[in-house]
Amino acid sequence: MHPILRMTVFVTCIAVLAACSRERQDWKSAQAADTIESYGSFLAKHGDSALATQAEARIKQLGEERDWQDAATIDSLEAYQAYLRQHPESKWSQEARIRIENFALGGSAPAAAAPAPAPAGVPPAIIAAPAPAAADTAPSVAAAAPPDAAPLSAPAPRVSAPEPRIEYGVQLGAFSSEDKARAEWQRISGKFANVLGGLSPAVSPVKSGAGSLYRLRASTASESAARGICESLRAQGQPCVVVLPVGK
Repeated sequence: MHPILRMTVFVTCIAVLAACSRERQDWKSAQAADTIESYGSFLAKHGDSALATQAEARIKQLGEERDWQDAATIDSLEAYQAYLRQHPESKWSQEARIRIENFALGGSAPAAAAPAPAPAGVPPAIIAAPAPAAADTAPSVAAAAPPDAAPLSAPAPRVSAPEPRIEYGVQLGAFSSEDKARAEWQRISGKFANVLGGLSPAVSPVKSGAGSLYRLRASTASESAARGICESLRAQGQPCVVVLPVGK
């Protein structure tokens, strides 16, 4: 080989080795810092590197983690909705849907009926008092009123509200369709058979700020059973929310 050609090859090899060494050092530095900025800096220097795909994937993961932490810190319906718009298929997207649906349920819980306003000129105590027992000699409210006063209707009889059904359970997700909810049950009931064995799924639609969702739940015998199931599932990376009766 001609001496000049040999020298050119030698210099080229040295340059390639030096570039590879710098690339490897920059990659190690990016991994050590493990931030969006460090991987971005690596890509700016070595955009055509074989490691560029890994750098881009890690930037995406870190961005999802950062945005999830922000949403969880704010802990509002709007924060979780914004997170889902940015990361609809992320590691925490299912947990975000559960929390959105829980906010919707909390906001749509029926409020206690307000007492009817008292008719003009009638003390509240008269309206609130239970109706007196019927008796032939008992004067009526209408008879006691002045002739030119509007007749007053008798207080409505008290009706005891039915005893609410106490139902404890776990919520395992909120999905855009019933089919997706049932498919998720098939997946997790097989994966966590030792925890969910013996439970039956219940899928029901609910309106939320994100539109219609289908919640996936399973009833349990008690609150302690529901909490135990959720603790076990969350320890294995499966989102779960304890469902308690209204007012608990």
